[in-house]
Amino acid sequence: SGKTHTMEGGAAAEARGMIPRAVEQIFETARALQAKGWTYTLKASFLEIYNETLRDLLGAADDACKHEIKKVGRDSDDIYVTDLTEVDVTDESQVTALLAKASTNRAVARTDMNERSSRSHSVFRLMITGSNSHTEESCKAMLNLVDLAGSERLARSGATGDRLKETQCINTSLSALSNVITALAKKDAHVPFRDSKLTFLLQPSLAGNSKTLMFVNVSPTEDSVNETLCSLRFATKVNECTIGTARKVAGK
Repeated sequence: SGKTHTMEGGAAAEARGMIPRAVEQIFETARALQAKGWTYTLKASFLEIYNETLRDLLGAADDACKHEIKKVGRDSDDIYVTDLTEVDVTDESQVTALLAKASTNRAVARTDMNERSSRSHSVFRLMITGSNSHTEESCKAMLNLVDLAGSERLARSGATGDRLKETQCINTSLSALSNVITALAKKDAHVPFRDSKLTFLLQPSLAGNSKTLMFVNVSPTEDSVNETLCSLRFATKVNECTIGTARKVAGK
């Protein structure tokens, strides 16, 4: 249905995806704010969640390091991933090279439904830190740009062996995301963020001082109607969820 293409895009300028377009807009805004005394630094990282294991997509191909999600502090809602490669981004053109490197490392495989199916969720993370020389204010924010693997029906995907385990992990994590969305919409006292690596990683983006935008991709083919209906029902559930209003927080 084109989820990865939506996020990453193609080689042509007019086919740029959400990740390069978002970074381009951030640099344009940063340049415009220089006149008001603001300077910004950007650090990018890129990871995938494969079978509930974190993989560094910008690290060495043979990287065997175990990555974990941890909170910055006991009283902080911010999280970080241990031993994750971070790249200083000083120009929007760098993103193309980062996407290319990540693409060679990401887990993909053929199924009966897709010749090149994503077997993991990928998350492009951009840490933005700003300081103002006029007012001595400072600010920090994390942008997560996520490409979710699609849910699969085993009867259609024909997944067996390793593909079967991948499908089960994908579907389980997507169910966990749905449960989090439902809990947030109902304003439950407990939200099960830690039920999956995906929801734990995205906790700061789904709760508290944040904004979230979700695209739902559907296939136009008639034989995918059941998947389309399932996706649209999930989209309706997401659209009914309110996570609050993001606030500007600047320190000195």
